[in-house]
Amino acid sequence: MPATAGHAVALVDHDLCDQCGLCVPLCRPGAIRLGRHGLTVDPSACDGCGKCVAPCPVGALGMSRA
Repeated sequence: MPATAGHAVALVDHDLCDQCGLCVPLCRPGAIRLGRHGLTVDPSACDGCGKCVAPCPVGALGMSRA
């Protein structure tokens, strides 16, 4: 179920992110993308599961309320 107002969504700290991509396959398709401009999260695709947070080796991902 996509995130709606008040539900948690993943946030990226771009100053910390090293663009390793470990988080991408852990999330719903399209929720996190790694492209030319770094990691992006689509809040409408993120279901707030938080599976991407712990595996991040640099602590660049966190959860926030949409």
